[in-house]
Amino acid sequence: MTLFRQLLSAILAAMLLLYIGNMAVGLRNGKNLVEHQMRTHAQDTATSIALSMTQAAGSQDIPALETVLNSVSDNGFYQRIYFHDVEGNLLIDKGFVGPAHTAPQWFVSFIALARYEGVAEVSLGWTRLGTVVVVGHPGHAYSDLWHLALEQLAWFALVSAGVGLLLWSAIRRLLTPLQALESQVESISRQEFVEQVAIPRTRELASLVTAMNRMSRQLQRLFGSQLDLISNLRLQSHTDQLTGLSNRADFDARLNSCVGDDRGHHSAVLMIFAVQKLNEINDLAGRVEGNNVLISLADCLTSALTQYDQAVIARRQGREFSVFISDIPADEADQLGQRLFDAVVQLGWLGQHDQPLAIHMGFTYSDRVANGPELLSEADMVLRSFVQTEASEWARFVDIVGAEPPLVSISAIDWQAFTEQAIAEKKIQLNIQGTFSATDREVLAYEVLSSFPDASDGPALASRIVMPAFERTGLAPELDQMVLTELCEQWRDRDNPVCVNICLSSLKSAEFHCWLDEFLTQNPKFAGLLTCEFSEHMFHLAEEDIRVFEVILAPHGAGLAIDGFGLGTSGFAYLGSLPLRYLKVDRSFSRNIHAQQDNQFYIKALVQLAEARSLPVIAVGVESQAEWDSLISLGIAGGQGYLFDRPKVIHQVR
Repeated sequence: MTLFRQLLSAILAAMLLLYIGNMAVGLRNGKNLVEHQMRTHAQDTATSIALSMTQAAGSQDIPALETVLNSVSDNGFYQRIYFHDVEGNLLIDKGFVGPAHTAPQWFVSFIALARYEGVAEVSLGWTRLGTVVVVGHPGHAYSDLWHLALEQLAWFALVSAGVGLLLWSAIRRLLTPLQALESQVESISRQEFVEQVAIPRTRELASLVTAMNRMSRQLQRLFGSQLDLISNLRLQSHTDQLTGLSNRADFDARLNSCVGDDRGHHSAVLMIFAVQKLNEINDLAGRVEGNNVLISLADCLTSALTQYDQAVIARRQGREFSVFISDIPADEADQLGQRLFDAVVQLGWLGQHDQPLAIHMGFTYSDRVANGPELLSEADMVLRSFVQTEASEWARFVDIVGAEPPLVSISAIDWQAFTEQAIAEKKIQLNIQGTFSATDREVLAYEVLSSFPDASDGPALASRIVMPAFERTGLAPELDQMVLTELCEQWRDRDNPVCVNICLSSLKSAEFHCWLDEFLTQNPKFAGLLTCEFSEHMFHLAEEDIRVFEVILAPHGAGLAIDGFGLGTSGFAYLGSLPLRYLKVDRSFSRNIHAQQDNQFYIKALVQLAEARSLPVIAVGVESQAEWDSLISLGIAGGQGYLFDRPKVIHQVR
C-alpha cells in the first residue's frame, strides 16, 4: 500500500473512531434523557388519573372509572394502565397498542431501555381507595434514538467526504516531493544522476531532498571516475602512448579474433608500414623530431581510413605500423594500398631536403583468412625484400613470391547489381546463434546473423562482407526492413528474445524510423522480444541519432544494446544515460582470456561497473572451456560462441 493511502486511511480511521466514540456518548446521553422523560411522563399521567378517579373510586363506580381511563389520550406513550384496590384486587385494566418503532432489532437490543411505571395512590381524604399504575411504552423512544443515530451518521458521512477530498488534495501536495524523490532514486539506480530543482517548504522534506541531490552529485562523480578509470585502463593496456593507436597486443588480439570466428570466414588485407632510418633522424634532429614523424604517419593513416569502420591501425613496434581491414574486396584493397602509399610518401621531416623520408610498405591479401600470424609474416616478408632499397617502395606478397591471385574473388561481384537483386528477390539467409547464461547455460536470447547466396553457387557471403556494399549503394535501410520483416514471420511461434544488428544508414534515415514505428505497432509481440544492437563505433559516430532511435523503440517494448564493446579509445560515459539492455564485449577480449592478464582485469572492472546499473555483460566469440571458465570467474553474465552453439538456418531464399 502506498504512503498516500496509508495516511489517508489512518486519518479516516481516526475520524471513524472519533465518530464511534461521539455516537456512543450521544446515544448514552439520549438514552438517559429519554428514560427520564418516560419516567416523568408516566408518573405525571398516573398522578393526573388518580386525582380524576377519586370520586368514582370511593363509590366503587366501575363504569365511571372506565370512563376516566378512556378519557386518557393514547399517543403511543402507554403500554398499559390498570387500577387495583387496597387489597390488590384488579378492578380496571386497559392495554394500549404501542407504535411500531422503525429501529432494527440489533439497535433495540443494544439500547435496551428499561420498563418505567408511574404509580399514584387514589384516596378520599385520609382513606386509601387503591392504586393507579401507568406503564410507559418505549416505541417512540427507540424511533427517536434510531433517527438520532442515523442523522449523526449522515452528518459524519457528509463531513468525512468533505474532509476526505480536502485530505486527498493536501496529502497529494504534501507527498509530491516524496514522489519526486522516488523518481530520483529510480533514475539513480539506472545511473541517471538527476537533481531536484524544486526544494519543498517542509523542513524535513527539504533536508531529505537536499541530501538526495548531494548524493546524486557524489554518485555521478564516482561513476564518472570509474568510467574514466576503466577507459584509461583500456588505453594504457591496448594503446600506444605516443600515437594513440592500438599497440601490438591489441592489434594481434583483434587480428586473431577475425580468423574463423562464428560469423564465418573473412577476406582481409594487411599492410605494414616501416619508417626507414628512424635512428638517424633521432640522432640528427633529436627524438622529438623522430616522434613527430611517427605521429604524422599515424595521423595520415587514421585520416585516410576513416570510412573503414572495421580497420585496425596499430603501432606494433618502434618504426612499424600495421593496418588490418577485414571483409574488403581484392580490387578495393589494391586501390586502397596505392592510396595509402601515395599519402604516406608525402610526409617529410626537418631534414627532408638533405635526406628524404623513406617509407616501405608490405602488402598481403587473402580471400579466406585462416591464420593471423601468417598474414603478418607475408607482409613482413615483403618489407624484408626492400632491405637494399633506400627510397620509398611498396609491393604485394603475391608479386614477390610469384603466387597467382585467387581465380574466384568477391571483387568480381557487381555489388550494385548484387545488392539490388538481393532486395528485389529477398535473397537472404537468416541464421541464429544463441546467447547462453553463465549460471545454468540456458538460452538468454538469439542473435540473427545474415548471409547472402553467391551468384557463382559458392558459399554464402557473410553480412560483414556484404554490408559495406549495401551502405555504398544506399540500400542498407531496405536491407534492415527485409531482415526484420522476414525475421518477424519466422518468430511468430517463438517466445525467445532476439537481437538484430542495425545499419548506420538506417539509424540516420527518417523514413526507416517511420517504417519501424509502424512495423512495431503492427507486431507488438515481436516488438517486445526485439533488441536492436549497434557497435560501439557507431555510438561514437552517431550518439544523438541512437538516442532518437531509442525513443522510437521504447514505447513498443523493444530495447537497445551495444555490440563489439571495448574497442573504442574514447570514454564511454554514455553508459550512464542510455537505457541499454546489455553489453556484448568484443570477441578479441574472449580469445585466450585465460592467458591475458590485462584483458582479465579490464573485463572484471567493466563487469563491476555494469553491475552498478544492472547491465549484463555478454562475452562473444567463446570457443574453449578454458576461456569460458575464466570469463565466469570474472562475473560475466552470458556467453556466445562455438563452445555453446553454431549458427542455425531459420530462413533460406525461397
